[in-house]
Amino acid sequence: MKGINNQIFCCIEDMVRRFAETPSRAGKPKKFSDTQILKCLIYQAYYRIHSFRELEWKLNQDHWTRRCIGLDEVPDHSTFCRRAKQIEQGLYAPLYEELLFELEPKTRVCYWDSTALRASRYDRDAEKGKGTRLGWFYGYKLHAIVSEDLIPLVWDITPANLYDNQCTHLIYHVSQYPVFMPLADAAYDDHKLFSACNQADIHLVTPVNKRNASCPAAFQSEHRQQNWRFVTEGLGKKFLSQRSRMEQLFSTLKTLYGLEQPRRIYRYYRHTLWVILLYLLDRLINKRLGFNTSKAPWNR
Repeated sequence: MKGINNQIFCCIEDMVRRFAETPSRAGKPKKFSDTQILKCLIYQAYYRIHSFRELEWKLNQDHWTRRCIGLDEVPDHSTFCRRAKQIEQGLYAPLYEELLFELEPKTRVCYWDSTALRASRYDRDAEKGKGTRLGWFYGYKLHAIVSEDLIPLVWDITPANLYDNQCTHLIYHVSQYPVFMPLADAAYDDHKLFSACNQADIHLVTPVNKRNASCPAAFQSEHRQQNWRFVTEGLGKKFLSQRSRMEQLFSTLKTLYGLEQPRRIYRYYRHTLWVILLYLLDRLINKRLGFNTSKAPWNR
């Protein structure tokens, strides 16, 4: 596929048609519709365009894409900046929920993990962190809870020095879905996380982390002891073997969608917003075509 698939633009039109247009500034009608701006932002994510100035220049050179989007005139970079902020604060969340509704993710068993997002050493917002495979790196982390069929349900970006077990806010966001058992690595074997999951009626399962204890039997937390018994005596060990599938999603986002690019944290967050939306649109198109998989086209 040499260019962006026209099916993505058709899918955007189908989804955005279900929502009302975002209100414009008083007394000044909108020159470009939400659908047109959304298509431009997806185009930006697809071609890994770094700035709105570059997006404006690129669209002025790409006559075929302008015709597919329906643009007689290309919005300038300031218009892109203003309208992107309006859409991210308004239309993005209901559009994301509508895509999840269409995709029907398998949420009973989920995966919870983080991945490194490297940044420039001159990035003032970035911090030093350590990854399992990457080792020490400078940048950020993408924390995500995804469904069994690798659909991102909730996610967040933090500096790299934030430990995985400190992202308790994701539990409260994911509790709106019928999640029964999130599977995570040993870094999430933490009393506060187990307590938060218990309050949300979610059963967190992790490998045993023996920090601050000579053996699992010496754990002071009742939740951690229950988890230890489940993963050693129950079905937990079998479930935990599936957790590595999470790496497939991170690899897909980085390799096919260019998730990892050196930039400031607010740029990283905006870039991730549109990369994940593009991924969901691709998954929806594949589902409609009968390919219910997250694998790359050459691996299907």
